[in-house]
Order: sequence, then C-alpha cells, then structure tokens
Amino acid sequence: MIDYQEAESLIYKVAKEYNLKKINCGLDELVGHVCVSNVSAPLSIQPFDNSAMDGFAVIRSDLEAISNDNTVILQKKGIIAAGDSAPLEPLSIGTCTQIMTGAPVPDMADAVVPIELVQVEGNQIIFSKYPKHFDNIRRAGEDFKKGDLVLEAGQKISASNILALATLGIEEVEVYRKPRVAFLATGRELVDDFSKDLESGQIYNSNKPYAVAALKELGTECVSAQTIADDKILFTKALHDLMEQDLDIIISSGAVSAGEFDFVRSCLEEIGAEILFHKIKMKPGKPMLFAKLPNGTLYFGLPGNPVATAAGLRFCVYPALRAITGMSPEEPMKARAVTALKKNPNVQIFLKSRMYSKEDATMLVEFADGQASFMVSPFLTANCWAIAPIGKSEIKADDIIDIYSIFPNC
Repeated sequence: MIDYQEAESLIYKVAKEYNLKKINCGLDELVGHVCVSNVSAPLSIQPFDNSAMDGFAVIRSDLEAISNDNTVILQKKGIIAAGDSAPLEPLSIGTCTQIMTGAPVPDMADAVVPIELVQVEGNQIIFSKYPKHFDNIRRAGEDFKKGDLVLEAGQKISASNILALATLGIEEVEVYRKPRVAFLATGRELVDDFSKDLESGQIYNSNKPYAVAALKELGTECVSAQTIADDKILFTKALHDLMEQDLDIIISSGAVSAGEFDFVRSCLEEIGAEILFHKIKMKPGKPMLFAKLPNGTLYFGLPGNPVATAAGLRFCVYPALRAITGMSPEEPMKARAVTALKKNPNVQIFLKSRMYSKEDATMLVEFADGQASFMVSPFLTANCWAIAPIGKSEIKADDIIDIYSIFPNC
C-alpha cells in the first residue's frame, strides 16, 4: 500500500511516457482538445491602421489653429469604405478624407475626427475640435503582433481561444486526440435497466452512467461502457476484445479488493499486465489498482462503491489524462475549513464538500454530511473535494486546506 502522493506521481510519470496520437483539428471541433505545441500569431492584428469611427481622416497639424473662437476648413478628397484597399496616395496638407469604420487609414493621416463633430458643406468640412494623436485609429499590431504567443503547449482549448484563432486566420491546430477510454462495471447485483423493479440483493448500476458522463467531462471519448457479472472468464474476454479497439485507457469498477469474487488483479496478471500499484492509503478508494496492459494501454481498477469510483476517476484517472496530453499536474485551490474533522493520520481522505466565498472574497469550505463511500446524496449540493491529508489526525475549523473542484475547470 502506498501514499496517494506517491501513487499520483507514479501515475503521472507512467502516463507522461504514453504516446497519445496527435491530430490536426479544425476550429469547429477544437474546444476541449489540448494543444501539442506553441501556436504563434502568423500576422499582426490589426493588419493595418484602420478607422474606429465613421468620420474624416486628417493630418493633425492642419487643425492646430482650432480654438473656442476659430474653426478650420479642409477640402474633402474622396471617401474610403471598409473593404477598400489603402489609397496609393498619402493624404496631402489642407485636405481630409471621409472614412468609414474599419477602412484603412491613408498615409500621413494621424487622427480620425468623428462625423458628429464636424459640419459638412459639400466638399468643405468644418472642424471645431482638435484631435489627439491617433484619435480613433486602430493601430496595426495593437491587438496581436506577428509572432505573439497565442496558445501554449499543454493548454486545453476553450471557446474563448477560438475567437483569437479565427481573428488571426488560423483554421486548424495540432492537438492531442481526445483519449479513447472504455469503462467496465462489474457485479452480478447490478441492474442496467432502470425500468425494472429491483429484486432482493440487486441495485441499479450507477457507476456506468456516472463514469460515462464524468469521462466526457474530463475530456475523453468514452467509446465503450459495459457491465460484466462477477465472472472471470467473461471479464477476461471483455479485456481481450477491448485491447483490439485502439484504446488509450481501460477503467473498471469493482472486484479489486481481496474477496472471493475480486478477480481483476488475477485476470490482469494472467494476460501479462504489469501491476504498477494496488492499494493506496486513501479514503474512499483504498483498493485502487493501476496497471499497464501488454499492448501498452493504461488500466485503472477502481473500487465498486460509487463514491470510491468517483474519487478514483477524479484523483487517479484525471492525473493520467493530464499527463498523456502534455498538461502539468493540477494545482489545488485553498480554502478555510468551516467544519472540523478527526481522522486516521495514516490515510488521506477526499471529502465531499461545498465551497463558497464571503463578502471579503475569503474562500470557505464546508464538509458534507454523509461521507461514507456508498452515499451519493451529497453530490446533489457538493461542488468540490476537500483534502484531509495523510499525516494529520484532525482538521480544525479555520484551518487552511486544499480543495479541488468536483470536475476540473481547465
């Protein structure tokens, strides 16, 4: 049995060496993928000086005589609309050019005066306000300069990133393929058909639909979800079938403890898997198993209790997903404990909890009632996991502790 920190480090180290496939992905499918390498701006934005207003492009020195008692008249020389090419001739002294929002500013012009601030009398434009330098001009490169960093290697791409990529004309990015995973729920007591009434000894299979939803939330493609009775032969066959499906990770729940029907470890050893660890000093989730299958696929055996499965997905599978996509280890948030807790100092506990902030922005965390690994009702209101670390026998109210969101926000 190993400490959770040791288990997490081993998971990250092994998964970091996994060669996840890379693909080029278009903007419409990019969100949720992780960038393989840095992406730089291929051009400057704005690509050219352009007007931020409908008005008149001017040379400011022509308007220096403006005062409360004096206006200046300039001769209008043409009009430039958005989408027009920049004029070949620079603006000349004593003239101005009518210009629309987004249109390229002519050479020599160093301000745009909004149309609301002038009087138009044919081609004579009367100015009564002296503009500031580059007033109402969007400068070339003001938003992005060519070569600016747009995405970092290991960055998970969000919808906000799409706006910048599209602005820069970047139509595809090299990303890691979303990890392909399969989930196996084990147990002859499990009922998948929720329309059926439960018979004596039966429970509805909550782990499988939860795992499918959670794995999607964690950024994977869950390509298979099955329920296997407590049958070693059927389980072994299912493993062999899954190893033919180009999967990156296989996850099971149940049958990893030390009971008569806990066959997962022996099945893995019989097919030639390398057991990297089995049992962690954590609660819930002590019987957690991590292995590498003969074909290189990573394998996680999670305990069958639903909260242990949830904790295993969040704190064992998710670190592996970060590692294989080039992301750095997740950093916890900090919060002040509202409730106190006494615990075994030889185990790390993951507590279903709720975080919230005070008016002064202090982050607080309150442990939920019902921490047993079979109790899922706290998930209706919990929004985080609070960490009661190994080596501590209690958490006191007002202690600063680590917390993690129920699902990662990155």
